[in-house]
Amino acid sequence: MSILNFKRAKIVQEELAKYVILKDDITYPPELVAGLDISYKGGKAVACCVILDYKTLDIVEVRLVKENIVIPYVPTFLAYRELPYYVYLCYDFKDRNDMVVLVDGHGLAHPRKMGIACHLGVTLNIPTIGVAKKILTGKIVSIKLKRYLQLKDGTLAAVIVERKTYRPLYVSPGHRVSLETAEKIVLKTLTSEYRLPKPIQLAHNFSKMESRRL
Repeated sequence: MSILNFKRAKIVQEELAKYVILKDDITYPPELVAGLDISYKGGKAVACCVILDYKTLDIVEVRLVKENIVIPYVPTFLAYRELPYYVYLCYDFKDRNDMVVLVDGHGLAHPRKMGIACHLGVTLNIPTIGVAKKILTGKIVSIKLKRYLQLKDGTLAAVIVERKTYRPLYVSPGHRVSLETAEKIVLKTLTSEYRLPKPIQLAHNFSKMESRRL
């Protein structure tokens, strides 16, 4: 398994963060919404992209890729482990503005403001949103009856979406999507069946199912 040069990787993240667009550069509402997730088993990664119709949340397409794991998991460097699989699955989305990709991981809510959703978005120039289950950085603040994650410089990096039956989710812009729109899109894709947005949950389900066959 490859050893990551953390100093170099950190510099790349800091440089790429300069290219993140936090304004809406999409057709709203989008026509399609996609979800990305990965399962691991026996040294293999099974990455999945599920594309849904935004209005109906019906499945339009399911994509899978199986590859050997090359980079180990290291907090704040998740993109170096998972991005190659996601780029392969989403390459033909490049430069589109009629769809949004939800990534299981952080976007702007990252110590260097370059979570995997940002990294993917900048790499392919596609609208992305990060949806995470745990806080990576920042503190919770309340503003106008809503709760957000706030970073050291005061930037509102992620909104917490709460439902009584599920633990919070941490939603942050990835690329070409504002925080406000990111929240709207995630709320639209939440169902009573799952804690995660439906596109990500389905990607998880398909990738897990495929990994069991390895």
